[in-house]
Amino acid sequence: MSAQQGSRRSPPGAAAATDESRYVALDRRRALKAFDWGALAAIGTALAYGLFWGAGLLQFGLIAVAIMFGWLIGAAVRHGAWRGLAHHPTRRLQLLGAGFGVVAWFGGAFVAYLASRALLPESDLSFAQRLADVSFSDYMTQQYEAGGMVQAIGLAALAIMGWRTAR
Repeated sequence: MSAQQGSRRSPPGAAAATDESRYVALDRRRALKAFDWGALAAIGTALAYGLFWGAGLLQFGLIAVAIMFGWLIGAAVRHGAWRGLAHHPTRRLQLLGAGFGVVAWFGGAFVAYLASRALLPESDLSFAQRLADVSFSDYMTQQYEAGGMVQAIGLAALAIMGWRTAR
């Protein structure tokens, strides 16, 4: 009977091959889904982060917000690609998560510019005149002169958390 059981056994490398087959590979459809989910998260992040930044509600708190939204972007990319299935970490998705983090920061900077121009207290200028008064590049220069380290750390946090979470 033990000889019969021995014949039913699979070869030594077969168990590893069946374990490996449970992992899902990144294909074009999964990559596009990851892009779609990441883009949605980046748009939402840009809007929310920009409103927090432009309204001046947070200063050092923007770093915590950037960490949270970077995680959200990476999680969205990961969910779009894998939907909870077993997979190997993929550098391409990590780059996508980091890239969306950077894009969300720049989008957030533009939303912050628009929000700060719209929320000027006691201004008798129209919104178009306020935009013409201070350009986006002038606004960014003012931001970096006032507290650029916070914004630089926020940019890094969005990119790093997007990278780390998108595995």
